[in-house]
Order: sequence, then C-alpha cells, then structure tokens
Amino acid sequence: MPNDLLTLNALALELNSQLAGGKIEKVYQPEKDEIVMTIRSHGVKHSLVISCNAQNPRIHLSTIKKENPMTAPQFCMHLRKYITSGVIESVGLLASDRIFDIAIISKNELKDTIKLHLIAEMMGRYSNILLVNDKMRISDVVKQVSFDMATKRCVLPSATYTVPDQAKISPFDSDGIAKCLSLYNVDSAIDYPTEPNIAKYILSNIGGLAYISAQEIVHMSKVSLDIVEPLTTDQISSITTSFDTMFNIFDRADFSPCVSVDEKGNAVDYFVKEYGSCDNQFSATSSMSEAIQSLTLRKDISERHREKSKHLYGALKKYRSRNDKKLKKAQLKLTECENMDIYRKYGELITSNLYKLSKGDTELVTTDYYVDGMPEITIPLNVQYSPSKCGQDYFKKYNKLKRTLDVIVGQIDETKSILDYTGSIEANLSVCNSPNDLLQIEEELFAIGAIKKMKNKQRKGVKAGSPLLYEYMEHLIAVGKNNIQNDKLTFKTANGGDMWLHTLGYHGSHVIIFIESGEVPPNEVIQFACELAGYYSQGSENDKVAVDYTSRKNVKRDASGNLGMVTYSNQSTAYVAPNNHLEYLKQK
Repeated sequence: MPNDLLTLNALALELNSQLAGGKIEKVYQPEKDEIVMTIRSHGVKHSLVISCNAQNPRIHLSTIKKENPMTAPQFCMHLRKYITSGVIESVGLLASDRIFDIAIISKNELKDTIKLHLIAEMMGRYSNILLVNDKMRISDVVKQVSFDMATKRCVLPSATYTVPDQAKISPFDSDGIAKCLSLYNVDSAIDYPTEPNIAKYILSNIGGLAYISAQEIVHMSKVSLDIVEPLTTDQISSITTSFDTMFNIFDRADFSPCVSVDEKGNAVDYFVKEYGSCDNQFSATSSMSEAIQSLTLRKDISERHREKSKHLYGALKKYRSRNDKKLKKAQLKLTECENMDIYRKYGELITSNLYKLSKGDTELVTTDYYVDGMPEITIPLNVQYSPSKCGQDYFKKYNKLKRTLDVIVGQIDETKSILDYTGSIEANLSVCNSPNDLLQIEEELFAIGAIKKMKNKQRKGVKAGSPLLYEYMEHLIAVGKNNIQNDKLTFKTANGGDMWLHTLGYHGSHVIIFIESGEVPPNEVIQFACELAGYYSQGSENDKVAVDYTSRKNVKRDASGNLGMVTYSNQSTAYVAPNNHLEYLKQK
C-alpha cells in the first residue's frame, strides 16, 4: 500500500485539525507494540491508535475497542504518568520522513508546565514509539535498540533522539526537485533493467514516495511515463506543480480519502484521492483514518492472532504429527496381524508332518489340505531348531499376533479419535482471537498432553472466554468459539427444547438458538443460524456448506469423552452460503 510520505502527510494534517487542543484523558497499551489514547477535542471523544508493529505500522483514529491486559505494561504506565491530562499542541511530521510528532503540553511532578513529544516512526521493521522531552532526550521507548548498524542510531532512555539520515531529496523541496528533474536524460533513464521510466527515476532520487504515487504525479503533469529525452522547462514546472498539489492536497477540493477494493469488496490500498494512473476500483471514505482502519483492521486481527496463537499451532502440529506416526505404525502392525492365520497353518502342517522331517532341513514341502484342490505348499524352517521347535515357533507368532490384534484395533480407534479431536481444536483456533479464548485452547492442549506446561497461567480476575451472541428477529443465537465453550453451551447453558446446529462433515462451532417452550423458530432465523455455523467452521471458504440442526435433547456426548465431540439424531439438513450473514451484520 502507499504508506508513503504523501499519504502520511495528509493524515498528519487531518489528525492535527481534529486533535490539536484536545486533552488526553486515558492511555492504554492493548498490545506490546500498540498504544491507544482517548482524547477529548472540540467536544468530541476520539480514540487514537498508534502501532509500531513491523508488519502493520499505523496511526489513525479508531472506532474499534480492544481488550486491555490486567496489568499495564511499563511503557503504558510511563505515558500515563507524563501525558495523562496533557493537551495536544500539534500533530505533524518530522524531517520530511514517515515520523509523526505529537507535541504535548503537560505538567511534571512539581506541577511545572513541560513540553513533550510522542514520536511514532512508521518505517516497517524499524517502526517505534518514543516519548521525548523538549530537548529531544528519550524518556522511554517501546522497542529499545542499543545500537543499530543499519540506522546508525541508539534508541534507549536518556539517549538523544536523532532522526534517521535521508540521502534523497525532500518532496517538499521544490528547487531540489526541479534541479533533479533537469538532470533527467536517456542515460539516467536506461539505468533500469526494464524500459525507461521517469516515475522510477523520481523514486530513486526523491524520498518519501511509493511507486504508485510517483506514477500518479507524472500522470497529473501530462508527461509521458517512458520519456527518454531531457525534460523541457514546461515539463519540469508541470511535475513540480503536481508535487506541490499532492503534498498540499489536504487543503484542496480534490482531497477525497478512499480505498481501492478487490472483487469481493475488501480494501486493498488507501489513497488521498482516486488515482487516475491506475485501473483500480475505488470506494470513498469519510476520512484518512477510516480508510486506514478499513484496510488494516483485518490485517491487524490476523497478525495479532498469528502472534498470540503461534505456540499453540506449533504444539498442535507436533502433537498431530506424533499421533499420525503412531497411527501409521499401528496400521502396519494391523496388516501383519491379518497374516496370523498363515502362521497357525504352518504350525499345524509342520506338526502333522514331523515324521518326514529331520533337524537341519531348510523347508517342508507338503500338501496344503486347508485349500481346495490341496496344492503343494513350501514352508521355510529354521535349520538351528528341531522340526517340533519350528512348529512351536509358528504357533507362538500366531498367538502373539492374536493378542496384539485386540490391542492394536483399540489403539487405532483411540488414535483416530485423538486426531479427530485435534482437528476440532485446530478449527477453533482460527475463531478464538481474545487472550481468554486462547487460554481455554491452551487448557485443552495441556489436558491431552500436547503441551507440558501452560505458557499463560490462569490468573485471578481473568474472565473465561464466552460464546459469541447474535440477536436476529428477536431470537438470541449463541456460537461457541472452542471446545470448552461448545461443551458448556450445549450441555449446561442450552435447554432440551432449544435448537442445536453444527456443520456436516466439518469441524466447527456449536450454535444454539434459544427458543421458548413449544415455539418453532421462523425459517429465516434457522437460515441465519445455519450461516453462522457454516462461517465458524472449516467449511467457511466453500460456496455452500451443509448444516445439521436438531433439538438440543437429541444431542449426546460422544463415547470418547472429548470436549465438544457429540452424537445426535433426528436432524434436518440445510445447505447455506457461509458468508451471507455478513450482509446483515453490515446493515446493523
């Protein structure tokens, strides 16, 4: 996405117009690399999100609330001490780079007025959040860096804050841009591995731009993208004017924040206006913050979930692999057991032909009277044993495999049940996003021996995860997010007359429609609940998925005893599109 200086400059100007003069009321740190500030400005309460996540750095106003940890991290406590009740003086960019500077007027312990700067560096893996004083000395920082060879900077408390070096021309330097463009010629154009391209030339010499933004600037100036001859004075002036227009677009009539969308309507990029240089489909937003949130929300949820559940996925993968190997060994042993009757036959034939044999014989050739036609059969013998001992050995092998068969069949059934259960846990992992839900998954893995020690111990005051609740046509619908919730929802919360739903052939959530005694829910309610069951299952990516529904009293716990595993009867089946319910939720 063009998370470049052009879009960030417009964002900074927008945030400054909304937050300047605002009072900081609260500070939270829901993630290790993300802070949220509640700011009251011009009579409106705003929630400002600042994230220095390497995969998804961003700053914007948000309408989404996150769950905060029971104990605030050190950096959050530091910010609460120094900037709570402070007033935002301005929001801007530092050194013509992707660095936000939020100037704050606050008071110290002696009630003296002080000026602080909350710095947010939006630079990929080098992103960071710092609090510095008016002398640019670092007070505290989210990511401490003793000394980085790449950036040549030390980022530690009490160190002097310095901005990263920028070797390229600033996009705000009109004279520097004009001089750079005057040097453009065919030699500089063909330095690239492909055809001449003035947008790439601009990208190589002028800082703070994404290629798509450089291309749009050239497009606005009416200059050919693949021009090879030196630029004329008029062409240089036109490109320079386009730079000025784009970097001061916030005050202009053509400022229209938007996102480009894919075929499914999902946000792909965000822009300060619709770019005429590309063929994207655009969707207008009310502000830059809304555009950024619509683009980054899904990515942030996915990235956070990946980070928090990484150790659970790893433990589950190892546990499944271990049981897969166990199942394969058991199945090989079962194949061997299928041949046990041959050993019994060998023993009986040797015993009935002992008079023909002598010690040292390597084989017995005799008539196989177990087979119609009584063909000849050759039985190998151990030359070290007497004939009777050879017969006894075959009987021992037969008896051993017979005993093994009873054990191995039970072992195979048990292992298949475990693999089926771990499949349900894996399906639930994609649904559980909150720490409390993941803690319940961790408890399940600990209970079955997939992990030896729980990473997150249950602490006093931490609430257990709870099912998702939906209200549709005055009917309450609950969706379990893991096996612990599924089991409790189905067998403790729901009554016998409530309706129970689950996908057919896929692991997924238990869904309950709560109904009054004797009531039959409308078909629309059942349809909506079926769509929820399909969406919260492993079949969510399918165009159609089968969902079974029946009365709760027809659902019984599975004989394996595993949480969330059930058997049911008297069911009906509906075929639904798992994502249809999303349209209803958007309307709400």
